[in-house]
Amino acid sequence: MKKTIAVVLIIAFFTTGCTGSFNLTRKVYSWHRSQPDKWSDELCFLVVALIPVYTISTLADAIVFNSIEFWTGKNPVDMSYVPPSSRIVQNGNVKYRMSFNAKTDQVSLTSLAQGNNNHGIIFEKTDNMIMAKNEQGKVLFSSVQNQDGGISIYDGNGKLVKNYPASQIALLKERYMSNN
Repeated sequence: MKKTIAVVLIIAFFTTGCTGSFNLTRKVYSWHRSQPDKWSDELCFLVVALIPVYTISTLADAIVFNSIEFWTGKNPVDMSYVPPSSRIVQNGNVKYRMSFNAKTDQVSLTSLAQGNNNHGIIFEKTDNMIMAKNEQGKVLFSSVQNQDGGISIYDGNGKLVKNYPASQIALLKERYMSNN
């Protein structure tokens, strides 16, 4: 019986000819990386590494789920939900939580100052602009790239606030790239 199972597993593994999407392993990784701070992240990593969660999920993906994906075209492990990833960023003495939600393709920025009634800002990218909205969805600002490569900033009423020429944008990009 053991030989039969081993032969079936080997045949399944080698006959697929496809590495597959490894959705289960990616879900484990997304969960472990979605922790709010570096200490929680490290603790989760140690747990999934020591209990061999990664080993089990990779083996299950390689032998079972990716084989099913090869033969049916669909992986039974759903990846439609991707947890938002977040980081704490600081500007001077003020800390913010910056989160990216891959499912909605939005970035949110929320102040962590105690007693601060300042609600978060959500940045949303569309085909031709980036909008900054409050939590109720009201547009606070929007930016549009001009045909010459410059960027125009508008307030929530559509009034032009600031126009950055293409030369200034190129200079800012150059400074950013040299610092990173």
